Amino acid sequence: MLKNLKSRKGFTLIELMIVVAIIGILAAIAIPAFIKYLKQTKTSEAGLNLKTLADGAASYYQSEHLDTEGNPVQTQFPSNDYLNTSVDLESPAGVPDGTKVKIPDSEWTEPAWKGLKFKITKPVYYRYSYQPTNTTTDVQATFSSYAEGDLDGDETTSKFIVWGAADTNGELQISPVFLNVIDNELE
Repeated sequence: MLKNLKSRKGFTLIELMIVVAIIGILAAIAIPAFIKYLKQTKTSEAGLNLKTLADGAASYYQSEHLDTEGNPVQTQFPSNDYLNTSVDLESPAGVPDGTKVKIPDSEWTEPAWKGLKFKITKPVYYRYSYQPTNTTTDVQATFSSYAEGDLDGDETTSKFIVWGAADTNGELQISPVFLNVIDNELE
């Protein structure tokens, strides 16, 4: 009978515990890396949409526009009127809390959004904002745009920024999209 027990093939308890320990160590390394990777892929939405927004602002600035009476207006970034006033647009109204939010079509009806040719039809992780300032000083016009999101719903937000400026000679400069590390939830 003792001979039959020794001839059985199989794993011992120690061998199984070693395998479980190895799997646990691998999971402890892989899961945090995977979560970080998921957050980084979600942030690509912000960069792509801000790039589209900046391209729309540059295109609008370089085009000729007329006021309601048909007179040419000074080159400017899109605003809600042609009186060089500032506008502050945000859509959606609040920062999404870790889940994608569908922005209603009615939020993209402002003239500035239309001038930017910017409308998001798919659900998003970020709130997008656009603020132009059209003046007549050494810097004729500027804009800044933000994408702010809370990817994991812990009320710590990440904020991506792009800005543009044009001087009185019409030279246009647009920054690359960058992450504002003050409010960074990716670390």
